[in-house]
Amino acid sequence: MDEDELSAMTVAELKKRLKELSLTTSGKKADLITRLLESEDDEDVLILDDDDDEEITISHEFEDDEILEAEVFEAEIIDEIIIESESPIRTTRNLNPIEKSPQISGVQWYKDGTAIATILVVVLLAGVGGWWYLSNQSSDYQAAPSRYGEDLRFTVSNGLLLADGDEMVGMLRDAISPGLDDVCDELKIEFDGTGSSSITNGELSDLINPSDTDLKGAVMAQDAYGRTWNAVQSNLNYDLNADLSGYTWSAINEDSCSSSIKWNLQNNELDIGVTQWHEITERSLLRSEVSINFADGEGQSFSSDATTFDGLIGSDTVSELIGAAVMPMHPVNLYDHFGLMELKQGMTGESDDGYWSWEVGSTGTIGGQDAIQIRMEHIKIGECLGHAYMVLWAIPGQPLAAKQTVDVQIDKSKTESGCSFTESEAIDLTFPEGEFVVRYTLEQTSFKSGEELVIWQQYYDGRPDSSDGKPSTTQRVSWANHMPDNSSIRFNLEQAVACVMTDAEEFGGAHTALNGDGYVFAAKDDRTGSSPVWNLSWVSSVESGWVRVTWPGGENCINSGDGQLIGDDKPEHSRDQIPQTHRLSQLESRMVSSTYYPNLHPQITTNGDIRDDVQIGYALVVPEENALSEWLDEFDIMGGKVTTYLERTWTSGDTEYSLRVGMDAENGRMAGWLLTSSPA
Repeated sequence: MDEDELSAMTVAELKKRLKELSLTTSGKKADLITRLLESEDDEDVLILDDDDDEEITISHEFEDDEILEAEVFEAEIIDEIIIESESPIRTTRNLNPIEKSPQISGVQWYKDGTAIATILVVVLLAGVGGWWYLSNQSSDYQAAPSRYGEDLRFTVSNGLLLADGDEMVGMLRDAISPGLDDVCDELKIEFDGTGSSSITNGELSDLINPSDTDLKGAVMAQDAYGRTWNAVQSNLNYDLNADLSGYTWSAINEDSCSSSIKWNLQNNELDIGVTQWHEITERSLLRSEVSINFADGEGQSFSSDATTFDGLIGSDTVSELIGAAVMPMHPVNLYDHFGLMELKQGMTGESDDGYWSWEVGSTGTIGGQDAIQIRMEHIKIGECLGHAYMVLWAIPGQPLAAKQTVDVQIDKSKTESGCSFTESEAIDLTFPEGEFVVRYTLEQTSFKSGEELVIWQQYYDGRPDSSDGKPSTTQRVSWANHMPDNSSIRFNLEQAVACVMTDAEEFGGAHTALNGDGYVFAAKDDRTGSSPVWNLSWVSSVESGWVRVTWPGGENCINSGDGQLIGDDKPEHSRDQIPQTHRLSQLESRMVSSTYYPNLHPQITTNGDIRDDVQIGYALVVPEENALSEWLDEFDIMGGKVTTYLERTWTSGDTEYSLRVGMDAENGRMAGWLLTSSPA
């Protein structure tokens, strides 16, 4: 086929063709076409057998797995946390260090990498069921507001999660890694088990001001800037049994996925917990904590704990769409949709936000009790991603659904004409390639009614002002050729860059670049050895590379490794898109503060000071100038984005831990942190 014929094919058809050729299916449509054209070029090389002139096609060389990059869109939460390790390379399948490369398996550590936003969406879709607050008077069915102390227990049955495609599977693999390191291209999870959902019933002592008796039930919670608010705490927990299957890596080429080699992992346990805090007055999400504990059939355990702040991502358009997509999978209050409307058979309508359509079905019985059915369909998901259906049954005299079923299929190649350009492009930049399917049924085993009603939009004494706790904008500074550091307690970035700029013989290309129009777009320190090291990644209008600057003491530094960045690894050079930021040392002091982030503090400090095994760094991402530039202006992301991060890896007993922390360098807003553990 030529390029025109391939361009006329759909993404699904292109991927089917790639699978038939045992090639990877990740990337945008243009990437798929290029890969197919290259494969056909390979097939044109023939060997003629002298005996019978039969054509023998030379076998394909499998390409390396491609990297999901979002260079034109910076998600504010997970993009800012999943920052990979520096040079040298280490992978789960090859533990031999390669000294002359700044990358590891997966994404470049200096790029925005896998969106935590997307990871959380997949994690929530993977196992988090929803419930609906319904009540009635006599035989009438009405929605009702939630109450502090409500507690629902339920069973989960007929659970199916199917992820199809390199990138989609990668989302789950990275979230639970290394527990799923051996799976690729397709992952199927069949599950059942039990779960519970509740709203915490706090005491007056849990409030900012215990005299606010009308807020009894709420609790204090901290936001991205470390400020304290009164909030409603919701809790969701799952205890699931799961059988996993899929494809695994080729025995011939370990970087290629084999569609002929099946991978199975039976009799696993999967525990999921989601805790969220919503501020009372504005009902805004302050913080989310998602924990995943995965134990395989052989008794090995892996865990992942993610703390994120505020909404999922910066764009209102995408945030609303993702929030609506996740709605069936976590606690939802139908009071927001129906108010005190009596629900009767045949009634139809749409939610106020225009995302969900609903229809009240017939009455019947669930567990011997009268019930009425409500069918809901997500409008925008149907136009932009596939479909999302949910069916629930409400019992008179009970505030929560007695039974509910969920059927979601997400595949961004299924976009219909009703999906707007803004939505389709936002999805294209945010969601991974591939198909994601989840189905299951929840059925109540017990319900405990709560006490005081949750009353939103109440103002209270001690509520922070919008500017409280934020670093002043007047403290932001412009860059020269790197993010200002100015630390006085460690070998700082100014010292490392000065070494490069003054020693041409030792630092070669980096020296030339930083004395010209070049700048350090990413940096990470290492203070674990006898001599501190800075790994600097630089770019100029001519070339790009990386260098390790080691300081043994005194005035001189040592080049302990360097290399070039070429092709897709070379970032955009755009000085005019570098924003003003706070100093690295200032952001470091916020991140290690026991006042701002008390749960994080003990994991990264000792005696109040940052630990020697905690690496600090930053990464600048600037968007490419392309056809999407005008559209991206809507999201205010055409300028560069700078993330400051901390990273720590350590071993305790027979368990290895990895911690990553991300903060916005422009405003000092904490993005969140991710802690994983696995057998050492």
